[in-house]
Amino acid sequence: MVKPQIKLLCSHISHMALHFVWRDSGVAQKHGFELKVAVTGWKLNGEPPPGSWNDRAPQLLDGAFDFLSGLHHETYIYRARGDKRFVYLAQAQNDWDDRVVVSAEVSTPRDLEGKKFWVTTNAPCVYGNLRHALKLADVDLDRVEFVGLTGQGSRSAREIMESVARGDASAASVDLPFDYIGEQLGMHRLEIPSVPVIHNTTLCANREWVVRNEETTLAVLRSMTEAIHFFKTQRDKSCEILAERLAPLLDLRSFDEVEHLYDGWASLLSPKPYPHPLAVWNVYDLDSGHDPDVNFIGPFEIWDLSYLRTIDDEGFIDQLYGGAREAANPPVNAAI
Repeated sequence: MVKPQIKLLCSHISHMALHFVWRDSGVAQKHGFELKVAVTGWKLNGEPPPGSWNDRAPQLLDGAFDFLSGLHHETYIYRARGDKRFVYLAQAQNDWDDRVVVSAEVSTPRDLEGKKFWVTTNAPCVYGNLRHALKLADVDLDRVEFVGLTGQGSRSAREIMESVARGDASAASVDLPFDYIGEQLGMHRLEIPSVPVIHNTTLCANREWVVRNEETTLAVLRSMTEAIHFFKTQRDKSCEILAERLAPLLDLRSFDEVEHLYDGWASLLSPKPYPHPLAVWNVYDLDSGHDPDVNFIGPFEIWDLSYLRTIDDEGFIDQLYGGAREAANPPVNAAI
């Protein structure tokens, strides 16, 4: 029997482009449940915020939530301590969606040296991956002044863009669609190496719960893959949901901004939400791989793709897209 209500906790508001569409498109109900979504640190639907950043793992393990979107590093620490309950079941995105927006005096990555660079979070999968990409672009990181490392966003992305436009800094790393907003303010996007990484929607669960609720787990994975298909193929309806649900939270002020957000996400989402091995390795290496107290745990020990493989092998995803070739995942840059 499928659990009638599924509670999903998102680590960050940036995940919600997919999850609002998943919740409001009707695909959850098609698979027998109502999807209820909460975001760490945010008040949604009149309900209080679901705890702090550090509460995510305990809330999943104690059953307050059935699934968690995110939690890319702490799982290895738990496993190294002997707690093997965490499991990743699916990964919707294997490439980084953050964008580096710069002022006019910056035309190459090396031009960032000697300048201030706004970063919205110190999370390894964001700040760590940014440093990795800049290093691949031959930037001397010791000569870049990174500012704003305050955890989870004490300033909005629009405020950061306005700050760079005023000359308070020369660059910023922001989520979609704030690269477009930066361009409207007279800045431009800086091309840096694309590095595959586990980012945004990683479907994490308590393995003990999964074993007890295998029918529900399969229903959630079917609905997730159908939500991705809806997002990628139903542009107008998806944009309507984003405009109604997400735009007010992100302070998006035009439908052009919503469409830019949609276009970026639609190109990045994987029809078959398998993790790319290079993305898994990179996110592991950014944090756990260099910690001797943790790195005896292998990068894939946390993953169990057997449930996703079950719905893939039965042809569910291929049928959505009209064939396996049409359901192929977006390529990633092989350089890590």
